[in-house]
Amino acid sequence: MTAPLPASPSDAPIELSGFPGPGSVTWTLLGQWRMALVMPRLLVLQAAHPVVGAGLAKHSTYRTHPWRRVDHTLISLQRFVYAPPEQRHKEVERILRAHRRIKGTDERGRAYAAGQPEVRAWVLGTVFEAMSSMERLAGRPLTAADEARLYGEWRATLGAFGLEHDLLPPDLDGFWDYFERMQRDVLEDNTEVRFLMRDMYRGAATPSVLEWCPSLWALMRSSAAMLMPGAVAAQLPRTYRERLHLHVGQADLTLSRTVHRTARTAMEPLPVRSRYMPIAAAAMSGRALEKTAEVHSGGFGLPGAGLLARPLGLVRAVASAAVRGPERDSRADRLGRFFSQVLDQTGDGRIDAHDLQAMARAVCWPLELSPEQEDRVYAGFTAWWEHMRSTMDTDGDAHISKEEWVAATLRNCDADPAYVRDGVHHAVRAMFEAVDTDGSGGIDRHEYRTVFSGGRIDPGDLDRGFDELDVDKDGTISLSELLDGFTAFFMARESNVSGAQLLGRA
Repeated sequence: MTAPLPASPSDAPIELSGFPGPGSVTWTLLGQWRMALVMPRLLVLQAAHPVVGAGLAKHSTYRTHPWRRVDHTLISLQRFVYAPPEQRHKEVERILRAHRRIKGTDERGRAYAAGQPEVRAWVLGTVFEAMSSMERLAGRPLTAADEARLYGEWRATLGAFGLEHDLLPPDLDGFWDYFERMQRDVLEDNTEVRFLMRDMYRGAATPSVLEWCPSLWALMRSSAAMLMPGAVAAQLPRTYRERLHLHVGQADLTLSRTVHRTARTAMEPLPVRSRYMPIAAAAMSGRALEKTAEVHSGGFGLPGAGLLARPLGLVRAVASAAVRGPERDSRADRLGRFFSQVLDQTGDGRIDAHDLQAMARAVCWPLELSPEQEDRVYAGFTAWWEHMRSTMDTDGDAHISKEEWVAATLRNCDADPAYVRDGVHHAVRAMFEAVDTDGSGGIDRHEYRTVFSGGRIDPGDLDRGFDELDVDKDGTISLSELLDGFTAFFMARESNVSGAQLLGRA
């Protein structure tokens, strides 16, 4: 049974060929919290594209930070659709800059580049398909008129990325033919797809919204590892599901249907501010967006509950390195954990240039930087990588294992007091200059929160971390204070320096 969509808070008319705005079907659907339920389907269909799959395998951090990937996707979609034109343009620029470095050769020798127009068109097409599927899975498929209108609106978004509209078919029937053809002839069964469908739920870190009770998440994770593969498979379109030889039982179909329909029933009566994610809710209610709290928030858009990269969170831990008492030298254990939970961004058990590029990307993402400023951040992390490679890569394979990292860091820090300065300080300086958005020469509390809020750091810990780094208590963190903190973190021998804050919360 189909039914027309309920009116959105603003029923201002829009041109069907224009960018979706107030009154559009897109505005009514995209910003709902229920979109999180179709994110597994969306990400699998995107990862199944050979180019996207190769980019994920080589450049993405979703294996070690799965919630961050979902978080960034939902926030970025909200900014793209609901933000004013100027902010939308900045978001598009941010996306293009973040992806321009994603290129190379995959394991089968095929060249890939995230900027390929047909790949961008596929990714955008899957978002339309996800919005339509969200309603169908919830037992209320769009009417033919609403679905056609939605497709026309979303196809118009191609222009925002400088893409030709003919990269997607001109009408809805043509799109479904294209979608079927992509499943049959282009999409693949790759390791990234299998991870997203199965392995991701076995070892995923505790989401920030459940940080108050990690034992609850441990129980939920166990259940998710058993239930989610079947539930995700039940959401996938039939043609691709058959290509993967996935068996979907009645229990899987029932679980998927129950979750989606229950969510729709529970959320429909709620006011806009509760039914929609923060950026969407603000726009639909006519409120101005709060740049930091709402645009850069994490944890699926929840202010103060985001999931930024661990490289950003380590500042909280290094601040305390110089103020704790002496203990036995426990650096080997600490450095091993640091390697696994901070440096190994792609989760493959070793680090290379891609891991450091991923760290730079995490620094740049919440900031509105010029291309030149972003280039300096990437250059700083590249310099750190080159320093590590030249001093740690004992077998010359352009990768550093955990064993190489631990042994070389201990050896070099003991032998050369300038070792940290010649390596990690390059990245720290670049990060400082990016965060110091007003060029004052110091990071104030607002700038600090812009980048370092979220993750597993609650507001109280964040403030204490700022206060500890602010040694002279002038209300700002200077570059020298930040560099001293990092130096102490790498050089100090005390076990407390590693800090549960770094590897437990950050």
